[in-house]
Amino acid sequence: MKLTYDGIVKWMTEYFKVYSTYGQDAATADRMKDYFAPDLRFIPYIAGIGGPEGGFFSRDEFIHTAKSHSAWYEKLTPINLTVDERKKAVVALFGMEVIDRKTGEVAVKKSAIAHYELVLDEDNTIKIKTIRFFWEVLPPGVHEFYDLYEDDA
Repeated sequence: MKLTYDGIVKWMTEYFKVYSTYGQDAATADRMKDYFAPDLRFIPYIAGIGGPEGGFFSRDEFIHTAKSHSAWYEKLTPINLTVDERKKAVVALFGMEVIDRKTGEVAVKKSAIAHYELVLDEDNTIKIKTIRFFWEVLPPGVHEFYDLYEDDA
């Protein structure tokens, strides 16, 4: 597969759907191996809990953490994708809803931006190599998901 604009947009749109539906469920989370390079680097630029030294240093570490949250999951909805074919990069603005698994209710709603570096694997399939992740800081008094699900964060 070539890293063309149309191909990347289609693939990234699919990625958001698969992550939101299957990527955080222990029974189906391994589907994310179709999207992440084995040496995936996830860098969260989140005040107080992230930065270049933090995050995840492999696909398996990211998947393990994503499927270990039993009380909630994230529904990610892309709003805008900016694709740079030459740099093999995508910047995504997306909505992020944290859903309570017991009630199905939205517990937290915010926006986020991620910068994705893409590679082609040995089978010429697109994979995400690096994610630089930034999220909206909510106003004072509005709880974050880790406040609501302290034992499960």
